[in-house]
Amino acid sequence: MKKIAIYIDGSNFYFSVKKKFNCRIDIEKFCKKLAGGNDLIKINYYIAPVEQLSNPGMYAKQQSFFDKLREIKNLNIVFGRLERRKRDGETYFVEKATDVNLALDLVLDSQASEYDEAYLVSNDGDFSGAVKAVIERFEKEVTYVAIGNNKTISHHLKNTANKTLKIDENFIDDVKL
Repeated sequence: MKKIAIYIDGSNFYFSVKKKFNCRIDIEKFCKKLAGGNDLIKINYYIAPVEQLSNPGMYAKQQSFFDKLREIKNLNIVFGRLERRKRDGETYFVEKATDVNLALDLVLDSQASEYDEAYLVSNDGDFSGAVKAVIERFEKEVTYVAIGNNKTISHHLKNTANKTLKIDENFIDDVKL
């Protein structure tokens, strides 16, 4: 039985599932299905919290979501931050630190032999360097969990990871809310 760790790029996961399947997912069922009969030792969910003052409605929904995540065994929420920016008089937010936190944890947990196989749930090709380090330097397996179509899934992650698991309708049917 392998020790499994799952690393979820929360924002990327949310928007990929919404765009491809237009549904909400039971994160616990999703992760258990990924791990199969193996020992699911860790789930890290990376996200930037919404500011309460700038968007109280979304903040309340997100806090409720975080409360549900906290009920899942072995799940850690790893927070980044949202930075306010302005362009042409319009205010928008940029997520910061979540990707760096995920890449660091993926590599450092591998170095500490916390897992035998990691599942990376993100279509962000920027993680390919961290994935390569885990595979080559620490001889761990990394499965890229791809959600989307051929244009939105990462060519770099497909070519770097040991395996690619493309999430399809059958997989999603088992883990929908």
